[in-house]
Amino acid sequence: MPVFKKKHEPNRTGKPGYQHDRERYHDQVKPKTTAPRSTLSEADTHISGTPKSIIGKTLFVKGKVFSDEEVFIEGKIEGQLNIKHRVVVGKGGIVNADIEAREVIVKGTINGNVKGNYKVEIVPDGVLNGNIVSQRVVLAEGAIFKGNIDMTLKETT
Repeated sequence: MPVFKKKHEPNRTGKPGYQHDRERYHDQVKPKTTAPRSTLSEADTHISGTPKSIIGKTLFVKGKVFSDEEVFIEGKIEGQLNIKHRVVVGKGGIVNADIEAREVIVKGTINGNVKGNYKVEIVPDGVLNGNIVSQRVVLAEGAIFKGNIDMTLKETT
């Protein structure tokens, strides 16, 4: 009887013992669990170098909103928005206000006039009821828009 037992080494030759080694390895490895991911995409949550304010889905704001940073809206806003960077109205966002910003992206609903100093974009299923003033306007197929468009604005920084 040997004093030392021979250590088991996996059979990597592809012969009959290989499948057994592989199954034993997978039995020992436990799947990793990850935290749930946010429903916001990377494009929604970040512009390089620009901080972001988020109006969450349970937040209601009434009045005037001024910001030097990008604003993402999933909640409800009534009043007026004056934003120096980009405004993104998320799919759950409802804005009953006039908006002036460098760029406005509509994924939810806006009832009010929008002035985009650079661009206004309405994505599929986005809704804008109001007038647009911007030199660049993007209306995707499936977007809902009711109003007028004025594209004579010169871009400001």
